[in-house]
Amino acid sequence: MAVTLNRRAVDTVDSRLWHHLALGVHPACAIAAYKDGELVIDLYGGEINSGDGSKVSADTLFSVWSCGKPLAAACLWVLKERGEVDWDDLVGDIWPGYASNGKEATTVRHVLTHQAGVPTTPAAITNMASTGVVDWGVIVDALESTEAEFEPGSAIEYHSMTFGFLVAELVQRISGQSFEAFFQAEVAGPLGLVDTTYALDAERMPRLARLKAMPDFPNPSLADTGNSELFKFNPAPGGNGTSTARDLARFYSVLVNRGGVDGKQWLSPETIADVTACHAEGIERGSGHPHRRGLGLQLATEGPNRFGDDPSPRVFGHGGVGTCISWGDPDLNAGVAIVTTGMQPDEVNNTRLQTFSQLVRDALTA
Repeated sequence: MAVTLNRRAVDTVDSRLWHHLALGVHPACAIAAYKDGELVIDLYGGEINSGDGSKVSADTLFSVWSCGKPLAAACLWVLKERGEVDWDDLVGDIWPGYASNGKEATTVRHVLTHQAGVPTTPAAITNMASTGVVDWGVIVDALESTEAEFEPGSAIEYHSMTFGFLVAELVQRISGQSFEAFFQAEVAGPLGLVDTTYALDAERMPRLARLKAMPDFPNPSLADTGNSELFKFNPAPGGNGTSTARDLARFYSVLVNRGGVDGKQWLSPETIADVTACHAEGIERGSGHPHRRGLGLQLATEGPNRFGDDPSPRVFGHGGVGTCISWGDPDLNAGVAIVTTGMQPDEVNNTRLQTFSQLVRDALTA
């Protein structure tokens, strides 16, 4: 049965996208939505900001920042379903060198819910940017030697980059494969995420829409970091993911379809229900805002937010700093992604993503 859309609302999404481009809210934008397993919205426009005037096309890649966190976490979902890890396993039992400096009680669940107690990226990791060389051994050593800032499990505080490094090392130790190889074989491949990677390469780099710090964005150098080959080519799954709106929306389409994709079952409905349920809730230690956490996912809180004007608490997804949002809504049976290249301060970014999310919701509600 064909999916029925509110065509007038779809036209509004399209016109608003082009209006934002004309206003210079962002240099490039792409919006995609799946409903009932079918790609029903696939819009894009703008320039890739490479200096030659190239326009965004259907195969343009975007930096999706923390929108990549749930896809990285999905590697652990796969391993959990296979019985190779449990959420309350101690990280130190999997990775013995990690069990020190107040981190001994850290569990896999703590890592996935931002309760691991190590939200600050160690200086030894951030300093690698100045050397131009990424050494995974340095990352492992830095995480092992860092001290917990609070007792694991006692609070929620967003682990911007350490989340991804912890997840990647756990995946590598449990599976015996490199993180990127496991991700491609067990997540991207089965789900048909043909343009998603944490290890971009020189061949695909020309397809990347470059980030741009817009006026008033508080950390302009972040765009330069996000565009750099050092950052894009070396897995840092907390923030360096490259993808498309189409791929991100497809990922959430599989989740709202209870793990089913193209007539096959990727993960069981029970696993999907588990990872999308609330595993941690409270006031986030850094921002003071209420947070609800699934296993690698943000869950909607009450009131207007980047998921829409008043999303159901069943909605889950993740945002990317200053740019993008992707989410799944089980009640709509929809997966949605809105990605941009213009890095905006929160007061602009949150409003534009709320606006687009709600417009897409309206379009998917016939």
